[in-house]
Amino acid sequence: MFQGFYNLTSGMLTQTRNLNVISNNMANVSTPGYKRDQFVAKTFQEELIYRSGNNVKNIRTPLGQMNRIVTADRNYVDYTEAGFRQSTSPLDFALSGKGFFQVNTAQGMVYTRNGSFSLDGAGYLCLQGVGRVQGSNGPIYLGTDKIQVDQKGNIYNESGANMGTLKVVAFENEDEMLTKSGNGVFTASGEGTVATATVVQNALEYSNVEAVVEMSEMMSAQRSLQSNAQVMRMYDQLIGKIVNNLGVN
Repeated sequence: MFQGFYNLTSGMLTQTRNLNVISNNMANVSTPGYKRDQFVAKTFQEELIYRSGNNVKNIRTPLGQMNRIVTADRNYVDYTEAGFRQSTSPLDFALSGKGFFQVNTAQGMVYTRNGSFSLDGAGYLCLQGVGRVQGSNGPIYLGTDKIQVDQKGNIYNESGANMGTLKVVAFENEDEMLTKSGNGVFTASGEGTVATATVVQNALEYSNVEAVVEMSEMMSAQRSLQSNAQVMRMYDQLIGKIVNNLGVN
């Protein structure tokens, strides 16, 4: 009976972590280019169960394997491309196809599908709060938002002069090479390759978070968490009765 605490406690901890992931997805339902996380749990370790006789304890018969603890495995990122919404800002961009914008930060290069760009104080194209957007030849200086961008990411000013080309890179194995960090960006364990994605100006990619799906998973996780907590309360009350009544005639 007491071993049931392992199942219940691990279930509560696992569902709490699951709820944290779901809550983060819900908070980013309106973040451009955000890619949802999927929480995955696993069994901690399987144990071989034996049956022994009443009198002869050294003769045991294996019954099978079971596990008592469920624990977090990892979070998988869903890189599914979402649709676009139109924008009035000429500094907003979306990507059609596989690829990421490259942004230079104080900690190094990061990658994102969030194309909600702006100009920093020096006139460079940047992702607010993250860093400067990289072009094929480094940071892109514009000095103005009066620009036109073609499908290959080439940026032209009002006079038709080329101001730079957005650097869009792809990764062969996104699950292994990319790690999600804050602000909807990813760090990479290696160099990406030139992507064939199409750049769309005056548009932003939707988050691929489905609010209805997340709400359903949240309710399921909450019910599981509550069930574990209620059964654990019953275990605690039962143990209390055993302790209080032990030895009482």
